[in-house]
Formats: sequence, C-alpha cells, structure tokens
Amino acid sequence: MNNFTVDILTPNKVVAKNIPAENVVIPTLKGQIEVMKDHTHVVEKLETGIVTVLGGSDDADRNFFVTVGICKVLQDKITILSNTAEESHEVDLERAELALNNAEEMLAGTLSDVELSKYRRKAERAKLRIQLLKTSR
Repeated sequence: MNNFTVDILTPNKVVAKNIPAENVVIPTLKGQIEVMKDHTHVVEKLETGIVTVLGGSDDADRNFFVTVGICKVLQDKITILSNTAEESHEVDLERAELALNNAEEMLAGTLSDVELSKYRRKAERAKLRIQLLKTSR
C-alpha cells in the first residue's frame, strides 16, 4: 500500500515524477528524516545525501543522490527540489572515482579556506555517489 507519491526535480530536469512510496528517507540540514504514513506537513532544507524511496511490497525501492535544496511534505505528496539529483542507475562509477581522486589530490596541497571548502564538498559528493552505487546493487 502506497502512502505517498514523490517528485524529485532540479532546475534542469524532472528526475522522477509520481513515484509511489510507503516511506521515504530524506537527508536534511537538521538530520535524516523518515516520512511515514500520516506524517505532519514539513518544509525543510535539503542536505547533500541519499534519498531512499521505499516502495513497499507493490513497488521497488529507489535511491537518489541529491545536493542542497528544499523538501516539502504536504498530505500525500513529497516534493524534493534539489540543485542536482541522479537516480542510482544514472551514476557513473568511473567518473565519481575520478572526481574523488582529483578532490583528494587537491586537498593534499595548500589551499585557501574557500578552496578547502570547495574540494571537501567535491570529495563528499563523489563519496556519496560511490556509496549510492554500492548500496543499490
């Protein structure tokens, strides 16, 4: 039995539309939340991480990599607006590993505070993409 439908959108594309879900796990700035049946209405800032849509017995579970944005839970609709989002099957492992290696090489050098923050975020995103692939297999 599905309790929600989920939309995941970026400025450039509709990543997923009307995904049926029993529960949804969402990374927010305040920590990870699990949205279940009869959940209260919520608007939260999204944190870079993995959104897990649990389809239950009727539909397959699906995982998405998302970056910062907004999540809105209203009645039986969850809308995730993210700067970037990819479903697990869209992630390119070779590209993610290359991005991680490049970020780690840069972090090994001398960087300004701005550059340090930038390459830490790049490394974090690459690690999450790699984790997403490993957990979705």
